[in-house]
Amino acid sequence: MSAVYFVVEGDRGVAYWRASEASPDVFVAAVALDVYEREPAARSRFEELVSAVTTHFRRTLPAEVGAPTSRLAGWACERCATPQADDLRRLAGQVSDASEIPLSPSGLPLGCCKVHAVAGFSSRPAA
Repeated sequence: MSAVYFVVEGDRGVAYWRASEASPDVFVAAVALDVYEREPAARSRFEELVSAVTTHFRRTLPAEVGAPTSRLAGWACERCATPQADDLRRLAGQVSDASEIPLSPSGLPLGCCKVHAVAGFSSRPAA
């Protein structure tokens, strides 16, 4: 969440705006401290100026957005170009958590092109 900070720097007060806690400070305006402290009209006008400038920054400066994380991160399917990988990426986009993607005993997604079934055996005799 954005915030405005008022900092005393020598004989002046400086307003800085920060879009988020991770963002750098952006200079907004400065005022002579002796005038700011003695003149209510100057204080009021300074607050109006700071409000107008920060409103401008909120409208014009883009918000920092991190890249979305892939549910297939760490698997070769994340960057693979096969049709099976396309199907897995589509499946990953439909589930709410990567744990919902069925895995083979080797730990790869069941639809991965690197997963192959060699044979199936049953200990139960045919009836």
